[in-house]
Amino acid sequence: MPTLLRVLGATTALGVALGGLSSCSAADRAVLTAPRCSDASAAPAPAPDRNAPGQAVLMAPTVRGPLPVGPVRGWEQVVSVADGGVSLAAVHPDGTVSVLGIDHENSLAGTAWDGEEVSAPRKVPGVVDAVSVAAVGASFLVTHSDGTVTGWGDPLIADGGVRHKDVDGLGPTRLGDVTDVVTIADGALNVLALRGDGGVTGWGINLTDSLGEPNGTRVREIEDVPGSVSVANPGDAAIVATGAGEVCAWGNNANGLLGLEPRGGQTTTPVRVGNLQGITEVAGGLDFALALDSEGRVWAWGRTVSGVLGDGSTDDTSITTARQVVGIPPLERIFAADSASYGIDPDGGLWAWGGNRRTGPFETQGRLPQLVPLPGPAREVSGNVVLLGPPN
Repeated sequence: MPTLLRVLGATTALGVALGGLSSCSAADRAVLTAPRCSDASAAPAPAPDRNAPGQAVLMAPTVRGPLPVGPVRGWEQVVSVADGGVSLAAVHPDGTVSVLGIDHENSLAGTAWDGEEVSAPRKVPGVVDAVSVAAVGASFLVTHSDGTVTGWGDPLIADGGVRHKDVDGLGPTRLGDVTDVVTIADGALNVLALRGDGGVTGWGINLTDSLGEPNGTRVREIEDVPGSVSVANPGDAAIVATGAGEVCAWGNNANGLLGLEPRGGQTTTPVRVGNLQGITEVAGGLDFALALDSEGRVWAWGRTVSGVLGDGSTDDTSITTARQVVGIPPLERIFAADSASYGIDPDGGLWAWGGNRRTGPFETQGRLPQLVPLPGPAREVSGNVVLLGPPN
């Protein structure tokens, strides 16, 4: 009798599930039936080499900021940079961090008052042993050599999704529930942190399910993520490259970031994006994503209004099938910021396509991929600031 009851219960549940599926929209059904990613182990790349510092170069003015375009004074020897829009942060070889720009929600970590313009780097108090820094909204997040994270700025981001009342900004705060972090993706409303075990930790705004379950803002390990080697935060969705060379995404598909037709639908469960193979790195801008494969080819999908496909088109549409970006050599790294896409070739040449806020000697014409003139080889890009490496 128990066996019969289990069979009857399973049959009833299947009927309910099928009935619910038939009542869903086509976009919802596409998400529910989408292929899942393969199981994979992962060994994410370590943070930037602290023994190879370089010059930070600002390619466009900070928003409402006083900083001149060009090499940043005081940041001739830094190992990681982050562009928060109105303010910048950099990690020095000794593990300390400095900031400059305009203070907003304590983005300058208590070294200035709200709205003050700071044109010379100021040391962030109490932060040591840092290896990299990322910008998320009005916050900066530093990853330490032991995998822990310190944040400051917007309280929701800087303090692990804790909602603070009547607090405009937080000073440097060590996040106790965040460990084993290798790198954090630049973002806007929430945090996606890649761990050394290939998992992803997240916190912040979760309106589009890009933080998975449970709903809420607090720190959580995002469930069912295959072993990942790279993570991107394009806004509506979360995207990873897995140890199997596949691309997985979860969240909202309004702009096609999940790679599904018809667009729309939303899920907390990672799904495989198209037939991308051999992918080693992903990057995310504003509602679009890039993927780099093992042969150095770059693929783009999502919202294309900014020319992110690199074909010169700026039509406002969204695509779900990743298209290869042409007109560029094989690349070793990719980056994306707002409406701009970047790639670094084996010689350190910086290629750019899509939106163009760059000015002065770093400006390029049109939306086709072009080589950005720099005074040295590029190593890392965040927003409109590029970190140069030592000469090749």
